[in-house]
Amino acid sequence: MKRLLYLLSTTIGRKLIVALTGIVLILFVVGHISGNLTIYIGQSALNNYAHFLQTSPMLWVMRLSMLAIVMLHVALGVAVTQENSLARPESCHAGQSWYLHVYQRRMIISGLVLLAFIAVHVAHLTLGAGIGEVFRLKDASGHVDVYSRVVTTFQNAWIAWAYIAAMMFLAIHLKHTVRAVFQTLGFSRESYFEFLEFLSWMVTLAVVGGFISIPLSVQLGWLALL
Repeated sequence: MKRLLYLLSTTIGRKLIVALTGIVLILFVVGHISGNLTIYIGQSALNNYAHFLQTSPMLWVMRLSMLAIVMLHVALGVAVTQENSLARPESCHAGQSWYLHVYQRRMIISGLVLLAFIAVHVAHLTLGAGIGEVFRLKDASGHVDVYSRVVTTFQNAWIAWAYIAAMMFLAIHLKHTVRAVFQTLGFSRESYFEFLEFLSWMVTLAVVGGFISIPLSVQLGWLALL
């Protein structure tokens, strides 16, 4: 605990915690989309995956841990961005000041939008707010019918396109986070730049593309209620 408090008291420590929580969140979204994509295998595949998670004794431990990590990442991310801005007052007169300003604001705004999205997403699909009777449906195996829940939700065009818009903010944030994490951990040599740029693009396209494909597939009729 003392070490954590010490890290929180220093700029380098805060940057390190942002990087480490960033790694956890990157791994989480990669795992999350991997599970979500089982919807393309079929109703039973997605429902079995969801049942496995929902019956895990560690479910609420993981949920609360992820909530704490998200809050810590956002709070320290905003703090570090503001500290970086104050540490470069001369940039206000530089030719690229407008770019730095937009870039810094972009990361803060995308992070806050994603925080709001997570709250709405959990309330909607996990807690059943606004879903109705489909939230209580069970499949032939007696498992919660998450497949029908997801498809019914994304049949609403407003919800589907709002979700897709939120994923654009995820793309903005994830693209920067993947590269920044490695740079903060010491992979900052010029020889690494092209690889880290490539890696950040690949992770972002794979994750965001996967998330977007689900509401898009429902809207196009490729995924439908069985």
